[in-house]
Amino acid sequence: MGSILGFGLLFVIMALFVVISVLNKKTPVPESCQHAYMEAQSCETCAVSGGCSFKEALDLMKEIKVND
Repeated sequence: MGSILGFGLLFVIMALFVVISVLNKKTPVPESCQHAYMEAQSCETCAVSGGCSFKEALDLMKEIKVND
């Protein structure tokens, strides 16, 4: 009985993960974040301090969110 309950719980967690992943993939990127998103997709210099402005874009988005 305990193993059936364990497998059931594992199945529910995996199903929830799949559903959330599908919904996340269908969600469009907001227009205000489009530039930062595109920059992040092509970013290969994250190990270099100050290599790109992605961190600055994230900070700007945080400021905008705090001010709302």
